Amino acid sequence: MPTGILKRRGIFNKYYFIICLKNFFTLEKCFISNFSLHNEMKQILSILTLFSTLFGWGNTGHRIVGKVAEDRLSNKAKRQIKNIIGHHDLAYISIWADRIKSDPNWNHAYDWHWATIPDGEVYEIGKYSGKLVDKINEFSKNANSADMSLEEKKQAIKWLIHLVGDLHQPLHVGNGKDRGGNDIKVKWFGEDTNLHEVWDEKLIEHQNLSYTEYAHFLNLEFNESECIKWLVKDFEFYANESKKYRNVCYNFETNNLTYNYLFVTKPILDMRLMQAGVRLADLFNNIFH
Repeated sequence: MPTGILKRRGIFNKYYFIICLKNFFTLEKCFISNFSLHNEMKQILSILTLFSTLFGWGNTGHRIVGKVAEDRLSNKAKRQIKNIIGHHDLAYISIWADRIKSDPNWNHAYDWHWATIPDGEVYEIGKYSGKLVDKINEFSKNANSADMSLEEKKQAIKWLIHLVGDLHQPLHVGNGKDRGGNDIKVKWFGEDTNLHEVWDEKLIEHQNLSYTEYAHFLNLEFNESECIKWLVKDFEFYANESKKYRNVCYNFETNNLTYNYLFVTKPILDMRLMQAGVRLADLFNNIFH
């Protein structure tokens, strides 16, 4: 999450906008821009648009997962989540874990959003960087534990909504070589970007749908018998799935990704969003059974 300081200087209404970026791969860069008042709003909007693409699935993707999951919650799970959170709108809560990246109190959580499985290997707890699977298992135990305080249960639920989404984004289970595709520079219909951003944002944005519309269309696309088959209830298995589908992300011949890439990847994108929502609902229904 970018943070900024605007400082007004003298009668010329000059501003110094200092933006510090720290993403979950611990790479830090600083950009300093000096610009005049008349161009201020245009440049702020451009900067915020640029940095908003650096979070897992992106806001819309996480909200899609949350909406799919909420629609599948049991009545008991809805009541219990409402008792803890105050409501059961999972889409609303889904991006909390990205918002707190600017809070220094959560600096220790930087590596909770991804896992690493090198090519040719399977997931092993603690072998490589990234605590995504470990944290999902931990928060699954905490969300309704009598040993946890109300605040700890709230945090567990919020983290689960987000992290289950992250786990199903194939590039959040990285190969350990390119920071989940962030180092793979590509173009999206001629626009400079990177492979991770394509999967976090670009593929979803290209559909030009709200998160509620997208979730509705996913429910029409996948039948219930297919969804039931997805309920393996093993997050290590789901991590290995992402590693398998990761190969599709890198399957392109030219670095200008357009309709051909979209045609090949959209079925995987839709399936992973739907799987994340179905499995998240199943997780909560079992926690609050």
